[in-house]
Amino acid sequence: MGATAVTSAGPEDAQAASDRLLAGPGAIWVVHGPAGSGRSTVLSGQAQRGRRSGAAVLQVPACPAPETVLLRLTTQLVELITALDRPELVSMLSAVAWLRARLESGSGAGPQTTAHDLITVLATLAPRGRIVLQFDDFDLLPPELATVLTLVAEGARAAGTVTVATVTGREPAGGPVGKLLAIADGTIGLRPLTATETTALLPGWTTRAGRIASDPALVTAVRTALGPLFGNPGTVGVTIAGLRATGRLSVIDEHVCLTGAGIPILLPDGHPETLRLRRLGPLARRLAAIVAVLSEQSAPTLERLPWLASAAALTPSATGQALDDLVRAGILRTGTDGAVEFAVPALADRLRLEHGTRWRTVLHRRIVRSLLGRQPVDPAEIAPHLAGLPPSPPDPETASLVLAAAAGAGTDLPTARRYRLAALRLLDPSEDRFPEVLRALLSDSLAAGGYGTLADDLAIVVVPRLAGAWPHPRLSATVLLCWLGALAHEQRLAELDVVRPLAAEVARALGTGRDCRRLLDAVNRADRPVAAEAVRVLARACGAEDDHLFALGAGILLGALPGDGGRPAEEWLVPPERPPHEDVAEAAEVLDTVSVLNVLLRGRYQPPTTGFSVGWHAIRQAYREGEWDTALSLARRIEGDRLWWDPPRRHRFASVFAAEICAQRDRPDRAADWLRRLPFRTPADGYVAWVRCRLRQSEGRHEEAVAQGLRDYTDCRERGVRAGMERLLARLLHGARQLEDTETMTRLLAELESLAARTPTASVQEAALVCGGLVRGDLESVRAGVKLARQSGDAFRIAQACTAFGEVSPVPAPSLLEAHRTLQRLDAVAALSYVSDLLDRHRIPFSPDRVDRAGRAPLDPLERHIVGLIASGHTNRQIAAALQVSEKRIEARLTSLFERTGSHSRVELAAAWLQGRLGRVS
Repeated sequence: MGATAVTSAGPEDAQAASDRLLAGPGAIWVVHGPAGSGRSTVLSGQAQRGRRSGAAVLQVPACPAPETVLLRLTTQLVELITALDRPELVSMLSAVAWLRARLESGSGAGPQTTAHDLITVLATLAPRGRIVLQFDDFDLLPPELATVLTLVAEGARAAGTVTVATVTGREPAGGPVGKLLAIADGTIGLRPLTATETTALLPGWTTRAGRIASDPALVTAVRTALGPLFGNPGTVGVTIAGLRATGRLSVIDEHVCLTGAGIPILLPDGHPETLRLRRLGPLARRLAAIVAVLSEQSAPTLERLPWLASAAALTPSATGQALDDLVRAGILRTGTDGAVEFAVPALADRLRLEHGTRWRTVLHRRIVRSLLGRQPVDPAEIAPHLAGLPPSPPDPETASLVLAAAAGAGTDLPTARRYRLAALRLLDPSEDRFPEVLRALLSDSLAAGGYGTLADDLAIVVVPRLAGAWPHPRLSATVLLCWLGALAHEQRLAELDVVRPLAAEVARALGTGRDCRRLLDAVNRADRPVAAEAVRVLARACGAEDDHLFALGAGILLGALPGDGGRPAEEWLVPPERPPHEDVAEAAEVLDTVSVLNVLLRGRYQPPTTGFSVGWHAIRQAYREGEWDTALSLARRIEGDRLWWDPPRRHRFASVFAAEICAQRDRPDRAADWLRRLPFRTPADGYVAWVRCRLRQSEGRHEEAVAQGLRDYTDCRERGVRAGMERLLARLLHGARQLEDTETMTRLLAELESLAARTPTASVQEAALVCGGLVRGDLESVRAGVKLARQSGDAFRIAQACTAFGEVSPVPAPSLLEAHRTLQRLDAVAALSYVSDLLDRHRIPFSPDRVDRAGRAPLDPLERHIVGLIASGHTNRQIAAALQVSEKRIEARLTSLFERTGSHSRVELAAAWLQGRLGRVS
């Protein structure tokens, strides 16, 4: 074994160690690491840099045909001798040709003779230039060929030849790898990549050019699916290739995004992890599949696993041995609570896919039969497997077991909902328990925030079973209201036709055909007052005025429809003694259902954890809190879901706010792309005009921005658009103020104050106070507007209000500096330039170092050197040549630098460097 060992080497360490070999004497080095750890990448990087430095690099990988490795080596030697074109090497050319002929005929001499001939050729060529031999996957070579190459490496080392081989592991001293390690001068042990290193490499796998950044949601999804294998570049590369091949990667907002977010990411077929599982034998594979299927609901524990496996036709002893093998191989692991789970979730998903629905049904049936044979039967143990079975004829006894588990103290709401849905499949609609279970299903679904799931369950399972056997009219009306509420909550009113058969039955039973039709038409038109009146009629007709579940369904439906969120008149929303929060009106305008219902149904509403509505709510919250990068990532996710499955009639406010962020960050191309995706007319047209005005201003078309903005405002006002009108008026007024157009300013201010009188919401009042005070020089008016802005919690609005206060205040420094800091944090360069001009005009000093975001990691010496070269005008190719690295590595470094520094281009990065915001070159 050589004396030098580079352990736990990352990409930079491996590159540095391999580069040192190019400048040193002859040597033998071995690069080792698990499959996919980047061994081949180390060799290819060394080959590129070696050839640029004038070395002859002979790459002879073992795959795909290990038995031809010597023939391929002699072919490259012939090409090298021919390229040198020296008369004295003619004899060497003949010697290599003769050796090649012997190898092709298969009647050559022994290993020592072959090795001696190759060493002679290499020793003759070595004085004319550095020669590097690279043997990738050395451990896959047949033993006799590995012996020849080991002898060649040892003999050529004395002549100055460098040999680098890669292996997946270390063998005993007697094996071929052990012999090579015994004579090696050094080894490089590759460690798994860190999350940061893998993320920096992702652009090279997601797109051919490798220049498009990866969305954080894609990184998180791949990292979660692969677990510890996220540090294995080979695994990540083939996983990304699989996502590309299945059309699950899309470029949105200049980021590669994952579409079809609910579909699992599978471990690639033929991956070493799956091969390792196959080598463990059929019993281990069967046990792994059992764990994969059972863990869909909850991870099985060590205590339950033996009898679960026994029920699946595995003996306890075989189960124990197979479990030990799986844990020892790193496929399964045990948690602190005894839960057995997969180390790599993507492998579990692949096993579930491979075994299919029929296999898991057979597994659940066997476990159910085994549990039914044990007395007494524990409902909590058998219910997960009963719920996993397909629909069957009515079975009241089995339904009783599932319902007992649903009512258990340790059962959470989503699980109870799933059990009750299974019970409805097992009960005849005419049975007395059916209405009670159906009502409990509605209650559990709403209490768990499962609105989208409830809508699916009602359409697919419940209502088809009720056909011809409808329950009491009050329960039918309650189901109708909850169903409509779930669809409205998730912006799925395009599915309204699915609800019409149930509405027709309610109308027949109650004699309210006209009112049921009016309710559906009002919901379809999003006419909240008419819908509220129709709900009142239904409540009186079925006697549900005091039914809390009916009231909750009605409240969700009416609260999810557009309307005057600040002035609800419906008795199912906020009680009269508890007035709604002042922010509800603005949330209702932008269809933020979660925010509206959180206030209007205090204590009765549970927000969902997934779905469109909570996604839009999270975007709006992130925007207001100044987490604009998070808001953009969430908007890309919603857009990716739309591209994967195009749901009609969903609002597009998320795209508009994403466009505004891009416009404020001086990325007009990205902003225009977001707006280009919008339909012709939307409820967000006021906000769309607000963003388009900003885009025209950023292009220097200030007069056109104001003129076209006024036309857009007039059009929106005539169409009854309400959302975002105060923001549009405020932006137009600021534009007219910069143009010193007093007449237009007066007109816009009158429009804004008229809007505030008609709709006195907090956001409109804030805009009227700030703009009115700015135009009239009224300090107290602007101060009141700043107070309202702070109450809203919207970081950008606070910065704008502080800017206005600084313009009219006799002491502008505190407000302008606060606005400057906030806009720097947001990276809102469009508004930041205006504030910077004000600071310069008032001669207020501010530190340019603050432009760097808080908590941003400092640049290392290599990164500072790269940025310095960019600032000097070097291209990527010139930088790669100067540092003797690949151009792809420079691109990966630049992607990481853009993300860490907040720069969006080489120009911005160079500007930040020249202004001293990124540190100095060491």
